[in-house]
Amino acid sequence: MAGRPRKKAAGSAGSKKVKPSGPVPCAVLWGLDPSSEKGAAVRAVLKDMGVVARTAGYERLGDAAGAFARLPGFRSAPVPYAGPEPAVGEFVLLCGLSDAQVNEFLARSREAGCVVGPKALLTKTNRAWPLVRLMDAVAAEHAQMGGGGDSGAD
Repeated sequence: MAGRPRKKAAGSAGSKKVKPSGPVPCAVLWGLDPSSEKGAAVRAVLKDMGVVARTAGYERLGDAAGAFARLPGFRSAPVPYAGPEPAVGEFVLLCGLSDAQVNEFLARSREAGCVVGPKALLTKTNRAWPLVRLMDAVAAEHAQMGGGGDSGAD
């Protein structure tokens, strides 16, 4: 076997790299400043559930929704976003949560008094959309439906 590098003997179990089973469940937040009462309450609900909160900054609004969830094949846009502000003041995009987790988030948000109106689930259809487009589409849906209440994740 000359010319072929030898494999190193297996070391400690801690040295072996383990691939995660998939992207970590997360929530992408817009317009919910962590220093505000509501922003802090939403983040506390997510943290208690073991869901990572990611804040979307204006310059990243052009990134595909899937990039925020860190899905394979999705990257940040090469150029910072420079378009109009989204039509929503606050928004939550739930990524990789089960139906039970979505229902738990909605219930805990109500209990904590931090319900966010416009929200959506990351889907195969919308994961390639720029985040700003997704937020505007959800805002338009909410406006058509009357925009009130917490009828569930869009």
